[in-house]
Amino acid sequence: MDNSNKIVPPHLNAEVYRTDTTGTCTQSYLDYIRLHSDGTVLVGCSELTGRYWNGGASIFEKRTEDNKIRKTTKKDIYLTSGTADGCFVENSNKIFLCEDSGAVSLWSSKEDDAWNQWSEDLSVAEHDGAVLSVDCLDPNKEYVTAGADGNIKVWDTIDLICIRNYFAAHSRSIYGVSVRPRSHTSFATGSLDYFISLWYDKIDLPALELFKNDCGVRCLQWFDENNLIFGDEAGFISLIDIRKPETATKLIELPTAVHKIVIQPECNRLSVCCDNKIVSVFDISEDLKLSLIYENRNLHSNFVRGLVWDNDERNVLHTVGWDGELKTHRLPCD
Repeated sequence: MDNSNKIVPPHLNAEVYRTDTTGTCTQSYLDYIRLHSDGTVLVGCSELTGRYWNGGASIFEKRTEDNKIRKTTKKDIYLTSGTADGCFVENSNKIFLCEDSGAVSLWSSKEDDAWNQWSEDLSVAEHDGAVLSVDCLDPNKEYVTAGADGNIKVWDTIDLICIRNYFAAHSRSIYGVSVRPRSHTSFATGSLDYFISLWYDKIDLPALELFKNDCGVRCLQWFDENNLIFGDEAGFISLIDIRKPETATKLIELPTAVHKIVIQPECNRLSVCCDNKIVSVFDISEDLKLSLIYENRNLHSNFVRGLVWDNDERNVLHTVGWDGELKTHRLPCD
């Protein structure tokens, strides 16, 4: 507020703004969390306040004694834009990041590096909007991304080359992409244009228009090879059997738009976060019905954005949110 009273000659406005350091303090809004099989954790964030909308990613280790994640204040990777999704590639020393600038990048850390620093190996900007989602088609080789530009791209991560571009796959932002279980060629996408589509690699058009929803689709994940679960802007979680396309079964209604769903196949559980601070876990019955088994409204003080099930203990769920906190939830034992 003090600077607003300055009288600055018009031709010096740009210079004053460039050198002004007030209001540059930002908060990290944690957007997603990924867990490697060796216990390494990847957390991506965006900084949506201040003069610069930057972002970054941090890599943590999980404590084996209490199954919690050891969080440090160090941000291992700094980005010039936010990041909405990312994943591990090959091992825990190599990661694939999606950026709001439309770029995707590969980062690595050498085990013999005493400083444990991360370096950018490759970066390519081919999306015309923010890259919102990524999933693995062929481990260590091919990954598929979807973006706000409505495009889908398949990447060869060895050289970070786009080997297939599904241009204008949807007419609005694609918030979710999920690879079909036991498949290296088939994946589903959900978009704000209301459509859910099934794609096959090397075929430019959708193999099947699975369903047209009543509102935008925010997330989706396969339950098994034939059943796909998705969440939408109206707060509904629904089920599609791809053997019966163009129909969907509403499973449950939540109070706000569904942001992310993560399925734990071993236990038939579904964890959910919406546009609020509530974390919910549902049991999936044999007839594909949902029943609430856990709910927490207090651990986070802002929107919950990311969830991941623990590798070692099936009753443990880790979450991150816009409050900048990483929390661990312990579900009641079976």
